[in-house]
Amino acid sequence: MINSTITNKYLPIIIGGVCRSGTSLVRRLLDSHSRIHCGPEVKFFKDFYGDYLYDELCHVRLFSTLPTLGLTEEEILSIFGRAFVESHELAARKAGKVRWADKNPENLLYLKQWAQLLPGGFVFLQIVRNPLDVLASLKEIGFYKTVPAAFADKARLLKTFRDAGAAYAARHPESSLTLRYEDIVRTPHATLEYLFSWLGETFEPEVLERFSLPERGEGIEDPKVKMSQNVHDRSIGRWRRDLTQEEIYTTQSILGDTGAESPA
Repeated sequence: MINSTITNKYLPIIIGGVCRSGTSLVRRLLDSHSRIHCGPEVKFFKDFYGDYLYDELCHVRLFSTLPTLGLTEEEILSIFGRAFVESHELAARKAGKVRWADKNPENLLYLKQWAQLLPGGFVFLQIVRNPLDVLASLKEIGFYKTVPAAFADKARLLKTFRDAGAAYAARHPESSLTLRYEDIVRTPHATLEYLFSWLGETFEPEVLERFSLPERGEGIEDPKVKMSQNVHDRSIGRWRRDLTQEEIYTTQSILGDTGAESPA
């Protein structure tokens, strides 16, 4: 732990987790630290690969048309990926901070590409949450351009994200950390103290007060998180009231052990 902590202190932080798992809360908590800049989501990889369920203009997007110049995908990624990383670095400097983090749920799916953009290394922070609560929240929020409408397909998407994150963390245990949403909201002080220690940073208790301030910025994220003045655990167990018995069994049939007690 000591050696990895010393190394982690100087690396960018890449945050991922399926939608509605708590990544927006974590990005605001990190951005509240005096040394770390973690702004709202920037959809670089999603745009680069046209990774949307519905986009009637996909054929005229920048990254769809650039190959007509005779450039390869690797060349385009190198050019625009470098600009993306430099944008993060500039944003951190403008905020008076020395380190940056990128938060996107789908970062779980693009860790190989992040390794190309950051040859000096990065640390990977995966946020996980009870899948039944995730699916209950996805039912509420929609996200029809990125999340399938059918409940079973939502569960399969969750499995894809969960498996990708777990596989990467297993291959790179020295630079990966998995945090449970439930731990963050139930024991925020202890959990964040552990997180910042692992990142090689000094824990600043004030992050628990600063995370909801307007200076955190606004963008593509959970619209509820900016309205919460305190970290709370009121959303834990929402699946009991928001999911039907059929949806619960569908989830368990696709994911196996959901980490929740029997719905019976």
